[in-house]
Amino acid sequence: MVIINVSTTFSNTHTITASAGAGGTISPSGAVSVNHGADQSFTINPNSGYSITGVWVDGSPVGAVTSYTFTNVQADHTISASFAPNPTVIISVNTNQE
Repeated sequence: MVIINVSTTFSNTHTITASAGAGGTISPSGAVSVNHGADQSFTINPNSGYSITGVWVDGSPVGAVTSYTFTNVQADHTISASFAPNPTVIISVNTNQE
């Protein structure tokens, strides 16, 4: 009789890679370890003078949102955010009345 033992290791965690472009932050950032089946939330904040132009999850746009939650994580994911400077408005008033 031949007995064969097979050993397998299953990953109980997944990685969500979070990144932000210039002009803002995403928190938490970098490689975030998440337990299999757990939820993970992210907060997107523009710096002063900037606005969120878009957030992408696994390469697909989800809009200019300020937060995003992955629910029941079953695989690795990515989340990224981009920002742009707010437009500057110049108002001129002429006080010379002729």
